[in-house]
Amino acid sequence: MRSGADVTSLEVGGVRARALSAASHILATRGPEKMSLRAIAESAGIGTTSIYHYFANKDELLLNLALMGFRDLRRQIVRFQTSPEYDNAMQASARAFFDFAETHPALFSLMFSERLMARHEALREAEYDTFLAYQAAVEADERMPAEHRANAAFALWALGRGIAAIMSSYPDGKLPPDVAERIFAGASYLINHPD
Repeated sequence: MRSGADVTSLEVGGVRARALSAASHILATRGPEKMSLRAIAESAGIGTTSIYHYFANKDELLLNLALMGFRDLRRQIVRFQTSPEYDNAMQASARAFFDFAETHPALFSLMFSERLMARHEALREAEYDTFLAYQAAVEADERMPAEHRANAAFALWALGRGIAAIMSSYPDGKLPPDVAERIFAGASYLINHPD
Protein backbone atom coordinates (compact mmCIF):
# COMPACT_ATOMS: atom_id res chain seq x y z
CA MET A 1 0.00 0.00 0.00
CA ARG A 2 1.26 3.51 -0.84
CA SER A 3 1.66 6.20 1.75
CA GLY A 4 -0.33 9.42 1.48
CA ALA A 5 2.77 11.28 0.30
CA ASP A 6 3.30 8.81 -2.54
CA VAL A 7 -0.30 9.09 -3.71
CA THR A 8 -0.18 12.88 -3.57
CA SER A 9 3.04 13.09 -5.60
CA LEU A 10 1.59 10.77 -8.23
CA GLU A 11 -1.58 12.84 -8.43
CA VAL A 12 0.40 16.07 -8.69
CA GLY A 13 2.56 14.69 -11.48
CA GLY A 14 -0.44 13.21 -13.22
CA VAL A 15 -2.58 16.35 -13.28
CA ARG A 16 0.36 18.62 -14.07
CA ALA A 17 1.64 16.28 -16.77
CA ARG A 18 -1.82 15.95 -18.34
CA ALA A 19 -2.23 19.74 -18.38
CA LEU A 20 1.18 20.22 -20.01
CA SER A 21 0.50 17.46 -22.53
CA ALA A 22 -2.86 19.01 -23.47
CA ALA A 23 -1.28 22.47 -23.71
CA SER A 24 1.49 21.09 -25.92
CA HIS A 25 -1.08 19.50 -28.23
CA ILE A 26 -3.14 22.70 -28.44
CA LEU A 27 0.00 24.76 -29.09
CA ALA A 28 1.07 22.43 -31.91
CA THR A 29 -2.31 22.06 -33.56
CA ARG A 30 -4.07 25.38 -32.94
CA GLY A 31 -1.33 27.83 -31.93
CA PRO A 32 -0.81 29.91 -28.80
CA GLU A 33 -3.72 32.24 -29.57
CA LYS A 34 -6.22 29.40 -29.18
CA MET A 35 -4.72 28.21 -25.94
CA SER A 36 -6.68 29.03 -22.83
CA LEU A 37 -6.65 27.39 -19.45
CA ARG A 38 -10.25 26.34 -20.05
CA ALA A 39 -9.36 24.70 -23.39
CA ILE A 40 -6.42 22.93 -21.75
CA ALA A 41 -8.59 21.68 -18.90
CA GLU A 42 -11.20 20.35 -21.33
CA SER A 43 -8.57 18.66 -23.49
CA ALA A 44 -6.86 17.11 -20.45
CA GLY A 45 -10.13 16.03 -18.87
CA ILE A 46 -9.44 17.92 -15.67
CA GLY A 47 -11.04 20.85 -13.93
CA THR A 48 -9.86 24.40 -14.55
CA THR A 49 -9.38 24.79 -10.81
CA SER A 50 -6.87 21.92 -10.91
CA ILE A 51 -4.79 23.79 -13.47
CA TYR A 52 -4.77 26.92 -11.30
CA HIS A 53 -3.45 24.75 -8.47
CA TYR A 54 -0.28 24.07 -10.51
CA PHE A 55 -0.01 27.14 -12.75
CA ALA A 56 -0.84 30.66 -11.59
CA ASN A 57 -1.81 31.73 -15.11
CA LYS A 58 -1.38 31.00 -18.79
CA ASP A 59 2.03 32.69 -18.84
CA GLU A 60 3.36 30.28 -16.23
CA LEU A 61 2.01 27.33 -18.18
CA LEU A 62 3.66 28.62 -21.37
CA LEU A 63 6.91 29.07 -19.45
CA ASN A 64 6.76 25.43 -18.35
CA LEU A 65 6.14 24.31 -21.95
CA ALA A 66 9.15 26.34 -23.11
CA LEU A 67 11.33 24.88 -20.34
CA MET A 68 10.28 21.36 -21.38
CA GLY A 69 11.10 22.29 -24.97
CA PHE A 70 14.64 23.31 -24.06
CA ARG A 71 15.15 20.09 -22.09
CA ASP A 72 13.97 18.08 -25.11
CA LEU A 73 16.13 20.09 -27.51
CA ARG A 74 19.19 19.65 -25.30
CA ARG A 75 18.63 15.88 -25.14
CA GLN A 76 18.22 15.78 -28.91
CA ILE A 77 21.45 17.74 -29.47
CA VAL A 78 23.39 15.38 -27.19
CA ARG A 79 21.80 12.28 -28.76
CA PHE A 80 22.52 13.40 -32.33
CA GLN A 81 26.20 14.04 -31.45
CA THR A 82 26.76 10.30 -31.05
CA SER A 83 24.93 9.31 -34.22
CA PRO A 84 27.17 7.69 -36.86
CA GLU A 85 24.95 9.32 -39.50
CA TYR A 86 26.85 12.63 -39.22
CA ASP A 87 30.45 13.43 -40.07
CA ASN A 88 31.05 15.46 -36.92
CA ALA A 89 29.37 16.55 -33.70
CA MET A 90 28.87 20.14 -34.91
CA GLN A 91 26.95 18.98 -37.97
CA ALA A 92 24.92 16.56 -35.85
CA SER A 93 24.07 19.25 -33.29
CA ALA A 94 22.98 21.69 -35.96
CA ARG A 95 20.79 19.01 -37.55
CA ALA A 96 19.24 18.31 -34.14
CA PHE A 97 18.50 22.02 -33.73
CA PHE A 98 16.97 22.40 -37.19
CA ASP A 99 15.02 19.14 -36.95
CA PHE A 100 13.51 20.33 -33.69
CA ALA A 101 12.60 23.68 -35.28
CA GLU A 102 10.98 21.97 -38.26
CA THR A 103 9.05 19.34 -36.30
CA HIS A 104 7.95 21.59 -33.40
CA PRO A 105 7.59 25.06 -34.96
CA ALA A 106 5.10 26.50 -32.46
CA LEU A 107 7.04 25.17 -29.47
CA PHE A 108 10.32 26.35 -30.98
CA SER A 109 8.91 29.86 -31.41
CA LEU A 110 7.57 29.79 -27.86
CA MET A 111 10.94 28.71 -26.46
CA PHE A 112 12.66 31.71 -27.99
CA SER A 113 9.83 34.15 -27.31
CA GLU A 114 11.30 37.55 -26.49
CA ARG A 115 8.44 38.26 -24.11
CA LEU A 116 8.97 35.06 -22.11
CA MET A 117 12.76 35.36 -22.22
CA ALA A 118 12.62 38.91 -20.85
CA ARG A 119 10.33 37.92 -17.97
CA HIS A 120 11.81 34.60 -16.86
CA GLU A 121 15.39 34.00 -15.82
CA ALA A 122 14.68 30.26 -15.65
CA LEU A 123 13.98 30.27 -19.39
CA ARG A 124 17.21 32.15 -20.14
CA GLU A 125 19.07 29.60 -18.01
CA ALA A 126 17.41 26.70 -19.85
CA GLU A 127 18.44 28.21 -23.17
CA TYR A 128 22.01 28.67 -21.90
CA ASP A 129 22.20 25.04 -20.72
CA THR A 130 21.02 23.95 -24.16
CA PHE A 131 23.53 26.26 -25.80
CA LEU A 132 26.34 24.68 -23.75
CA ALA A 133 25.51 21.29 -25.27
CA TYR A 134 25.73 22.87 -28.72
CA GLN A 135 28.90 24.78 -27.85
CA ALA A 136 30.62 21.56 -26.75
CA ALA A 137 30.05 20.14 -30.23
CA VAL A 138 31.41 23.24 -31.96
CA GLU A 139 34.46 23.40 -29.70
CA ALA A 140 35.23 19.75 -30.43
CA ASP A 141 35.29 20.43 -34.17
CA GLU A 142 38.91 20.50 -35.32
CA ARG A 143 38.14 21.93 -38.74
CA MET A 144 38.46 25.47 -37.40
CA PRO A 145 41.18 27.03 -35.27
CA ALA A 146 40.59 26.51 -31.54
CA GLU A 147 40.59 30.24 -30.80
CA HIS A 148 37.55 30.75 -33.05
CA ARG A 149 35.38 27.86 -31.85
CA ALA A 150 33.68 29.57 -28.88
CA ASN A 151 32.81 32.64 -30.97
CA ALA A 152 31.60 30.42 -33.82
CA ALA A 153 29.32 28.58 -31.39
CA PHE A 154 27.76 31.88 -30.27
CA ALA A 155 27.34 33.07 -33.85
CA LEU A 156 25.74 29.82 -35.00
CA TRP A 157 23.42 29.81 -31.98
CA ALA A 158 22.43 33.39 -32.81
CA LEU A 159 21.65 32.20 -36.33
CA GLY A 160 19.32 29.61 -34.81
CA ARG A 161 17.63 32.27 -32.68
CA GLY A 162 17.20 34.38 -35.80
CA ILE A 163 15.54 31.46 -37.55
CA ALA A 164 13.20 31.15 -34.56
CA ALA A 165 12.30 34.83 -34.87
CA ILE A 166 11.58 34.45 -38.59
CA MET A 167 9.45 31.37 -37.94
CA SER A 168 7.42 33.14 -35.27
CA SER A 169 6.64 35.94 -37.71
CA TYR A 170 4.50 33.54 -39.76
CA PRO A 171 0.94 32.90 -38.54
CA ASP A 172 1.33 29.13 -38.24
CA GLY A 173 4.96 29.27 -37.08
CA LYS A 174 6.14 27.44 -40.19
CA LEU A 175 8.47 28.85 -42.78
CA PRO A 176 7.25 28.78 -46.39
CA PRO A 177 9.07 25.93 -48.19
CA ASP A 178 11.16 28.24 -50.39
CA VAL A 179 12.27 30.34 -47.39
CA ALA A 180 13.01 27.26 -45.27
CA GLU A 181 15.04 25.69 -48.07
CA ARG A 182 17.20 28.79 -48.51
CA ILE A 183 17.76 29.31 -44.78
CA PHE A 184 18.60 25.69 -44.02
CA ALA A 185 20.81 25.34 -47.12
CA GLY A 186 22.76 28.47 -46.13
CA ALA A 187 23.09 27.37 -42.52
CA SER A 188 24.20 23.92 -43.65
CA TYR A 189 26.90 25.46 -45.82
CA LEU A 190 28.21 27.56 -42.94
CA ILE A 191 28.26 24.58 -40.58
CA ASN A 192 29.86 22.18 -43.02
CA HIS A 193 32.51 24.62 -44.31
CA PRO A 194 33.84 26.39 -41.23
CA ASP A 195 37.33 27.03 -42.61
